[in-house]
Amino acid sequence: MPILARLVSFYEKRGIQISTGLNPSHFSNYPFAPFTWFISEGKSLTNGLGISLQEIYFLECLFARFHPRRPFVIGNSAGWSTLALALANPSATVLAIDAGFDAHSLEGIDFTNGVAKEEGLRVCVVKGVSPMDVGDIVRGHGTEPIDFAFIDGMHTVEQVEKDFDAIRAIASSDCVYLFHDVEAWNLHEGIERIAAKTGLAWHLLLGTSSGMVIMHDGEAPPPWLADISPFQAHSVALDLIRDSAWSHRHRNLALWRRRLRERLPKFH
Repeated sequence: MPILARLVSFYEKRGIQISTGLNPSHFSNYPFAPFTWFISEGKSLTNGLGISLQEIYFLECLFARFHPRRPFVIGNSAGWSTLALALANPSATVLAIDAGFDAHSLEGIDFTNGVAKEEGLRVCVVKGVSPMDVGDIVRGHGTEPIDFAFIDGMHTVEQVEKDFDAIRAIASSDCVYLFHDVEAWNLHEGIERIAAKTGLAWHLLLGTSSGMVIMHDGEAPPPWLADISPFQAHSVALDLIRDSAWSHRHRNLALWRRRLRERLPKFH
């Protein structure tokens, strides 16, 4: 069941306009155009944008067969991804934390909890800093063990690993981890460190706007993996598209090279 219309309504009926899914090529290749903007009186409310329209669709595909009971979120901001998880998993109890460092993120905690109460969603957002507060907050809210984690906090290699370690300590053995902004913020080294020490399998999802990574038990591929496989790009396609992108950016040079090849004598 699509969740987008109801998710948008949570904001717009409370006076916050939503923009999401815009094509960056229509905005001078601005890389943040596809993500979700929260707008009031013509200004962006936060400096932490929400996951994109394409990533909302990814969640719908992921949770078509995978139904976690105790999702956990690091990085709530304005509540967009937290509320999306609740809509996609109506029988789950979603717990989220936010450090409150970004603009209006403390107000975002109150906003998200207020929406959840008014709309009948099982959501609780708490002010907390990862990694030090994760264990106490999860245990204090009775949501241990975590079976799905969405990690979207500070975007550094070191912090990604710290966030994972904190969750792993109170997670089930088959917990699924979803990391936002891995490609966009070059967080691959953190993912590789985690995989090396845990043996978990991971997949880079270049079909998502931020280049998310999903990580799961490496010994038993889950059946829902097939539902999100289109978000993984084939290596042949990547080579082709990168070559095409180079030719597009340097089309005059590419044209000159092609004409030069046509004029050069052919040796047999």
